[in-house]
Amino acid sequence: MSNEMIDQMLDPVIDHVDMTMPAAFVWDYDDRRPRLTRLYEKSKVSQWNASTDIDWTIPFDISALNHDDPRFAAMQFDKDASTDPVHAFMSASEANAREMARHDHAWLVSQFMHGEQGALVATAKICAGAESIDDKYYAAQQVADEARHVEAYQKYLDLCELDYPITTSLHALLDDVLGHRHIDMTFLGMQILVEGVALAAFSLGDALMGNPVIAQVTDLVRKDEARHVAFGVLSLQGRYHDMDPIDLAEREEFVLEACALMRDRFVPVQVWEHFGFDVDQAKAAFLDSPDMAAFRSLMFSKVVPNLRKLGLLTPKVREGFEQLGILRYERYVDSATEAGELDPDDGEADTADPLTALRLSLGTVEQIAPEPVLMVLANLAEPQRLAQIEPASIRINVTNESAPPSTEWAGDWLVNVGPGGVQYAPTKPGEPADVTLTMDVGTWTDIISGRVTAPAAVLNGQVALEGDVAKALALEAFL
Repeated sequence: MSNEMIDQMLDPVIDHVDMTMPAAFVWDYDDRRPRLTRLYEKSKVSQWNASTDIDWTIPFDISALNHDDPRFAAMQFDKDASTDPVHAFMSASEANAREMARHDHAWLVSQFMHGEQGALVATAKICAGAESIDDKYYAAQQVADEARHVEAYQKYLDLCELDYPITTSLHALLDDVLGHRHIDMTFLGMQILVEGVALAAFSLGDALMGNPVIAQVTDLVRKDEARHVAFGVLSLQGRYHDMDPIDLAEREEFVLEACALMRDRFVPVQVWEHFGFDVDQAKAAFLDSPDMAAFRSLMFSKVVPNLRKLGLLTPKVREGFEQLGILRYERYVDSATEAGELDPDDGEADTADPLTALRLSLGTVEQIAPEPVLMVLANLAEPQRLAQIEPASIRINVTNESAPPSTEWAGDWLVNVGPGGVQYAPTKPGEPADVTLTMDVGTWTDIISGRVTAPAAVLNGQVALEGDVAKALALEAFL
């Protein structure tokens, strides 16, 4: 072995992972999967160049404070400086707040970059091991996509002059995804779980990122990620039907472990360590905050439906998800369908569940009248979910610029949610509410049909929110 090879093996910035899988040649070149072929054709005409399709000359400031953005006014909440060291530090001066914002931003984008490299390597493994020529074609195309994503984030972080190493939880997740001997486990971990979470985060676009340059990058990456999730769904559909119980149990354990790791993926421990904060104290305050509750809602509202579409919400997985508090997101539309890459009926759905059946029936509807849906939702609300929330009075104001407010497509209602049930009535003048949500009928339709969660709609500016954001989270009890 040469000295150069030894030096490379000892290089602290290089990790070696045993992918434990032989490569496969496929000598049958027949096109057997037209839907995957269509996705491949779409990917070929949707390429972009990280060097020329992003305006890198736009000035930006990564220390900009999100609370200056009116979209984030709803996400501000009272914190106790004695129990939250991050809040105490940021409250001391604007310079502190801006420095924290700079590091938070660089940390988040760094984790996206590391995740994209993980996707690059994982998809190269899929390309090598896939036993279908259609899978090899698309996987090869995705490898190019992922290389472009890494390049774009690397260019951006170079301009930021600040970056962070990969987190322990993300590193562990990528090791698990790459180290499995079965190719479908890499498919499942990367295409369905990791890419599903990425698509959820990227769906916030510039609302999450905060400046026009990274917003351009994120928007371009997001469009690619929707196809990547669709690739995983199309390739894995039917794989878990009638699988040997021992093999299925391995997949169930993997899904539960991966979701636990993803739950911790967006916790900026490294930033807190940089500033010397009490990490346990900072983490407790961070995880209890309403904005993080909204983000976790958005994240798992993509992952759980993806698994449902594959038939992987087995009794064991359902029990684990119930313990994690994320099983309720099975009722949402999966991310590939939401992005228009798959049809609503391409996969598994529990049509015995009334709300799931309702959402499937509304999947292609462009405009939904609010009042009849409120009546249905009030009747479908689950008592066990309502028993877990604090009572909330939520004003929902649905507007429609193309018609008078008195028409069926718009209106203003006060919805009371609590252990006693869900009641609604037209809002009376001057009637108080804990929180007010104002949206157009298109956004209302997207929320009701499951194409977007209410927290995501707030974060990306589709819903104007006034009042107590924590009370607004009560909507999840019946949506």
